[in-house]
Amino acid sequence: MKRLIVCVMLLLCAVPAFAATPLRIYVAEFNAVGAQAKDDTRAVLQSLLASRLSGDKLLAVATAAEAEVMISGTYISIGKQYNIDAVAKTVAGQTVTRTYVQGEGGQEALFSAIPKLAEKLANDLGNQLGAGTIARIAVTPTVTAIAPKTGSSDILRSGVVDKPGGDLQLVPQGDIIKPQAFYRGAPNKGEIKRLDGMFNVLALGGVDTNGKRLLFMAQDRAVQLIREGENRPITGFSLGPNDKILAIDYLDASSNGQFKLFVTVVKGGEVASQIWELKNNRLVKLAEDIPYFFRAIALAGGPLKLYAQEQGRKADRYYGDVYEVMVEGKKIVKKAKISMPRFGNIYSFNQLKNTGGELLTVVYHDENYLIVYDKEQKELWRSSDAFGGSELFYKVEDDAMINPTTDKYRWFFMNQRILVTSKQEVLVGKNDGFWVLGNARMYKRGAVYSLYWNGAALEEVWRTKDTQSYMPDFAFDEARSELLLLQLTQREDVLMRNKGASALQIKKVE
Repeated sequence: MKRLIVCVMLLLCAVPAFAATPLRIYVAEFNAVGAQAKDDTRAVLQSLLASRLSGDKLLAVATAAEAEVMISGTYISIGKQYNIDAVAKTVAGQTVTRTYVQGEGGQEALFSAIPKLAEKLANDLGNQLGAGTIARIAVTPTVTAIAPKTGSSDILRSGVVDKPGGDLQLVPQGDIIKPQAFYRGAPNKGEIKRLDGMFNVLALGGVDTNGKRLLFMAQDRAVQLIREGENRPITGFSLGPNDKILAIDYLDASSNGQFKLFVTVVKGGEVASQIWELKNNRLVKLAEDIPYFFRAIALAGGPLKLYAQEQGRKADRYYGDVYEVMVEGKKIVKKAKISMPRFGNIYSFNQLKNTGGELLTVVYHDENYLIVYDKEQKELWRSSDAFGGSELFYKVEDDAMINPTTDKYRWFFMNQRILVTSKQEVLVGKNDGFWVLGNARMYKRGAVYSLYWNGAALEEVWRTKDTQSYMPDFAFDEARSELLLLQLTQREDVLMRNKGASALQIKKVE
């Protein structure tokens, strides 16, 4: 009798708890018929619908393997008329509900059409969920040994770590990783600092006499030098209205102890880079209109060196090989040549060493997947997830674009840097939660991942928890074992009354 009572009580407790669990849904990529920029439109529909469906009763998951219900659909555009059909099916293939929305306005109307479609789907799924007509799938969490919480940390690590005293702390860890406690550090100690303006890129600038880091930070047409923990610039400069800054790098490129700031600039669609030097807390221009893209890279975790690549034409934005270069006066002198594997360019590659000491090259694919090549440039591995992602772009006038896009410019988006530490860990940024419509893109969260080549693939070692905003750039101070994350916390408004805001956050990698 006691056993029966216990079983009944367990069932009564389990049923409401299970019923309160959100239905896990996966929104697959939509078909797009008659739409411009089909790939972008499919991704936009998928991302928008997933975000609009998530609520108390529904939870949009990242992969089909996690889902209980799959949602797919088709977007059809004919002239100014559009129609979006959607169908929800269980993982067993049984149709749960089917609905649609239609109207006028072309692709611009998607932002109002998707919420309507999401509302219809949510109501139908919610009603059937309440009626118990959808077969639920229980989730059995796996148990993994992870490091105990020894205080607040923003770094999420993989693997088994000993607990103080020699024991292992076991906690449930399934497909959902809960963020750890937010580090409530004092802003005046440099943990996080708000900055006026929308900054795109940053570069470490050494330290001052008091040991505080100096940081170069750039917006579209301006560069500032700031001291860690402060927001008032020490010095800076601005460029013309037709200029745009793509990258900044600070290093000794002449091996004579004289550090210089290399600013990659596009002027009217042509690369016209500049070199500046810091003298008595003032930036002095040394050279301009240099026809090279610049990037400082520590290949395979070695010394930081300067590399350059020429600009291509039309769709080929980068031309020829990447060269290590030195600066002699105002002249750029080419040294060692580095042949790029497929998809490789000065902003998309780095090198690492495997356990045998052989050099491997890691690059971003055009669609942001990571690819690892051997020394013969044979592909060894390709990631299943996309990394990188940037809103920074430049555009070049191209008459070939007028007919297919009605836009006379060809747009080129930059990407996150790839860093390799002395331990051969590959650090990459990953921006996510974005929408793309035509040439407009917008991300809403970012993180940094540390990956290690295990002989067959790049395996995750640790990662930061997601920022709550777009992460344009990051840097790693390996000597201090600290990550510097640049975040866009407030965007410029349409009327230009608000110039936007950024934040610089520092995380300790322990």
